[in-house]
Amino acid sequence: MSYRQTKFENGVKLTTVPQTEALSASILFLVDAGAKNEEKSSSGLSHFLEHMAFKGTKACPSSFALTSRFDALGANYNAFTGYDFTGYYVTVVPDKAEEAASLLADLYLNPLYPTEEIDKEKGVVLEEIKMYEDKPASLVWDVYATAAYGDHPAGRPVLGVPGTVSAFSRDDLAGYRKKHYLASATTIAVVGNFDEDKLTELLRGKFFAFNGGSPHPWPKLIGSQVGPNLSLVSRPIKQTHLVLGFQSATLFDDDELDGLNILAAVLGGGMSSRLFQRVREELGAAYYVGANQNSHVDHGFLTVYAGVDAGRTQEVLSVLVAELRRLKNEAIPAEELNKVKDGFIGNLFLGLETPSDQSFFYGEQVILGRPVLDPLAYAEKIRAVDAASIKRLAEKIFVANRATLALVGPEALFKLDLRANLSSL
Repeated sequence: MSYRQTKFENGVKLTTVPQTEALSASILFLVDAGAKNEEKSSSGLSHFLEHMAFKGTKACPSSFALTSRFDALGANYNAFTGYDFTGYYVTVVPDKAEEAASLLADLYLNPLYPTEEIDKEKGVVLEEIKMYEDKPASLVWDVYATAAYGDHPAGRPVLGVPGTVSAFSRDDLAGYRKKHYLASATTIAVVGNFDEDKLTELLRGKFFAFNGGSPHPWPKLIGSQVGPNLSLVSRPIKQTHLVLGFQSATLFDDDELDGLNILAAVLGGGMSSRLFQRVREELGAAYYVGANQNSHVDHGFLTVYAGVDAGRTQEVLSVLVAELRRLKNEAIPAEELNKVKDGFIGNLFLGLETPSDQSFFYGEQVILGRPVLDPLAYAEKIRAVDAASIKRLAEKIFVANRATLALVGPEALFKLDLRANLSSL
């Protein structure tokens, strides 16, 4: 799969992947501004600013005017905010690609942030916060982050908290945007059926006057954890939702990252994975159970998670810990490892079926400063992971002083001796 990388004079980075057989074109703008860039007093500002981008621009001075233009294109469009960066995207049929790119550029470059819309949008975001707080399976991840990272930006919700969101002003939005929304911090990825040269020049013109600025340095790495950490939140519910995580690799730890992704897949990457078989199929104690490697620019953590019968919390936790110890003590059999790697690569390729999927794949690599790999090259790296390296990683990270356990469930949880499970790692 061929791609072209272009850097505009002011520092904007563009990756184009033309596909003449595609039925759509997807355009993604990413900016190096996310929760990692926020002070405690501005927690949630990256996300709030993303919401406000849809409230009107110079060319489309109201939310209705702007979204009507997108809808008239038959577009799939939205935005998202993460810890590391924020993104804005649109996908359209090929003959609408240039118009869609112009409209997305207007949204990105010329937001108005009408004062009267700010208070209304605060209500929207506050309801979004409540929505996730009312979902124990979502809440437990915020509980985990706070327990693991405390007052660091990694320990705070991307959405912010009611106190900070309620206090945002137009000056806050404008100041944050001026500091972080820079040409040097902007990455564009375009994938699908479009005229590559024509769209490149269109975007070059749109971004010509955009403030170049100086790239912000990556935040300092979060120091070694002193654990184990334990956090429980009581809710009048029938299940226990738990996340057991371990400090692991950042996005730049290339010698460990692929092995950790496969390690997580061995534990919880599918219905034949070890945790799914033990906890759901054999014990019948959970509906959902899995594992993930989560990596960011300044920290990383491998987690196992489940929603279990509240009365069997201790039993399931013991099983989870036993499976982690097993990976430390026994090399993964070759047949199992090959199955997991094939499954991981298969899921990767299936997740890259559309131009929209691929724009995220390429755009994320560029914004994070990583060497750009196409899917086939990345698959070869995964195939190179061996059992010995996975065992070494398990021995390194599955230790008590790297562990954080977060639980949301009924009050009876507070009577359990959960630290004993962590001490047995």
